[in-house]
Amino acid sequence: MSAKKREFPEAGTVVSFPVGKGLRAYVVCLKGSAAFWLYDFLTTERVCDRRLFDLGRWKKFFYFDRGGLHPDCVDELQIELSDAEMRVPPTWKKVPDWKWERKEVPAPYRVTTHDYVEFYVEEDELPKYQECVFYSHKELVAYVKANLGQFEIITPREDQLSSPVEALPDVAVFTPGCIYEIWLSGLERMELTDVEEIGEEIDDELEEHEAGEVIGLGGTDEDHHNIAVQCDPGMNKKALACIRRVLKRLKANPETTDIWVQGESEKNLGLK
Repeated sequence: MSAKKREFPEAGTVVSFPVGKGLRAYVVCLKGSAAFWLYDFLTTERVCDRRLFDLGRWKKFFYFDRGGLHPDCVDELQIELSDAEMRVPPTWKKVPDWKWERKEVPAPYRVTTHDYVEFYVEEDELPKYQECVFYSHKELVAYVKANLGQFEIITPREDQLSSPVEALPDVAVFTPGCIYEIWLSGLERMELTDVEEIGEEIDDELEEHEAGEVIGLGGTDEDHHNIAVQCDPGMNKKALACIRRVLKRLKANPETTDIWVQGESEKNLGLK
C-alpha cells in the first residue's frame, strides 16, 4: 500500500482515475467518506461537464477499503446531492452457509438499509439491491477492466474537458494508520460465536471513537478466524484500545487471541 494517499473528498465530489488504454472512470463520493457510486461510462480524456454526471448513470455502489484515495485520482467537479441521494443504498451480503442450512435465517442473503434495518431475501431478489463490497484502488480498476463491455466509451468535445492536473489546487496527503490483523480461536466459548458479529462489534466501537474501521473478515479453517482493521491517521493506539476492549468484553481467550500489525511479524500485541 502506498505510504501517501489523498483524503476522501467531501460529499458530492466527482473523482476520475485512469483505467488503462487511455480511458478514465468516474466515481462520486457520498456522505460518510468511504462510500462511493461508480458511473457507467468511461472517457478518453478528463471531463468536468456536469451534464454527464446524472444520477441515472450510477452503476455500482462500493466502499473504498483503505484510508484515502490513490494519488492518481483527480477531483473533477462538485455536484448537488439531496439527503436521500447521499444515503447508502440497501446492500446485500450472503449469510454463512451453516446459518442457512440450520434454518437460523429465513433466506440466504441479508439486506441492510442505510438506517441498519435488516431483512433476508432469496437470490432472485438481489438485482433490487447493491452488493456490500469493499474495493482497494487496484481492485476497483480491475473491476472496470474486467467489465469494459458494460461501460459506454465517450470521446468528449473540447468544451467538456477538464483543466490540466497541474492547474488544479494541490491536495493534501496524509499517512494512513496501520492495519491490525486479529486472529481468533475458540469462538464457541465467547459471548458471540459468529466472526461477522464480532467484527460488527469492533467496527461499532471504532466508529464511536473515530479510530478506524473493519475492512475484512476471513480465516484459514473452522477455528482460526481473521478480522482486519484499518486505523485512521494518528489513531493506532486508540484503535488497538478499542479492539482489546471489545474482545475482552466478549470474553476472547488471551491465550488464543493474536493481534499483529500488518507487515510486522516480530511482536504479537494480543490482549495482555
